[in-house]
Amino acid sequence: MDVSRYLCLAADAGPAGLTRLARTIGVMLALGAASACAPTLSVTEFAELPREVAQQPILTVSGRAPVHDATLFGRERSEALSYGVHTVSIPPEREPGRIRYPRGTPDPMRHFTLAFAETLDGQDAFLGGLNRKLSQLDEEERILVVFVHGYNETFGSGLFRFAQMMHDFEIPGVPLYFAWPSAGDPRFYAYDLDSVFISRDGLADTLRLAARAQADRIMIIAHSMGSMLTLEALRDLSEAGESEVLARIGQVALMSPDLSVDVFRSQLATIGDASDIDFIVFTSTRDRALRASAVLRGQTDRLGSLRSVEEVADLRLTVVDVSGFNTADPLRHSTLTMSPELIALFAGTRDFGVEAPQQAGAVRGPLSLSVNVVRQATEIILAPAAAAAGAIEGTGARQ
Repeated sequence: MDVSRYLCLAADAGPAGLTRLARTIGVMLALGAASACAPTLSVTEFAELPREVAQQPILTVSGRAPVHDATLFGRERSEALSYGVHTVSIPPEREPGRIRYPRGTPDPMRHFTLAFAETLDGQDAFLGGLNRKLSQLDEEERILVVFVHGYNETFGSGLFRFAQMMHDFEIPGVPLYFAWPSAGDPRFYAYDLDSVFISRDGLADTLRLAARAQADRIMIIAHSMGSMLTLEALRDLSEAGESEVLARIGQVALMSPDLSVDVFRSQLATIGDASDIDFIVFTSTRDRALRASAVLRGQTDRLGSLRSVEEVADLRLTVVDVSGFNTADPLRHSTLTMSPELIALFAGTRDFGVEAPQQAGAVRGPLSLSVNVVRQATEIILAPAAAAAGAIEGTGARQ
């Protein structure tokens, strides 16, 4: 980001330009700080968890430098990847999408906790553990689900969010968390952006390792700035001619991607036809974090805040607009993962179930939708039924 150039442009526009920039930065930092409430993570190691408490084991690959006993990780970057298994406990009584962190003595009946952690000694041990977990699943569920977190995440906050997603959405398969070294601090956007580019090789190596596993296919879920990292790694794999790795990836879901449309186009042009990946982009025009990111770049929209599918109509992808939903997130940057209504809609579906239904009865929950097919792109607009009344009549496709 060329901050000096942007400040000059703002100055040319007069005091109002500088005031808008300062206000945008202030809002982003204040809201980011308010949402970054995850405490320092520690392994609780309960003697026994109550039977009502769900347990979500997650395989982890981290590009962060280890701290403490090498099972936990901080913000510093590491030259080598670390491998492990981390089990998150999930309390039984909670609203879908919400994570309650312990502030004192953790209570597994009320809080998300890190119940268990183990370091794995290198790629072979990691691959062996991955294959054992896959072998325990039915054939149709042997999916490897890779999660790449976004900006302003600690190792623990990203881990807990992934556990919440796997549990609430009932995603089948074996979860793999790629933890790149975000600072976990809203003030250090530039640090996180540098970490994205440093982490490209690590994620590409992780996907190479994942392609050796006995999974039927790989699904990648990326959030926010993690979308940039994901697409850069796929781009590198394509440039290296590793079509066998790319062929194992069935779907890439980009949630609120903090990515310019032009950069996205450039990345897809390089990835090209080397793969048959289905790209799904979840967007919201009400995303305040992406609005601030766009202003700082002198842009109108980011990929995750598109106001018109026409901007990507020549690309083969599906855009799912979730602007109509509210969440507890003040930034509205995690609408999909934190909205109980959206969780109710997608829970139990494969690949987030975004294939356009043929009839309204195929949609579950108190929702309405419209489907708009524009050249190669498919736009699916979701809205609560009450909000959509009078605006969307039934379900259909407009050619």
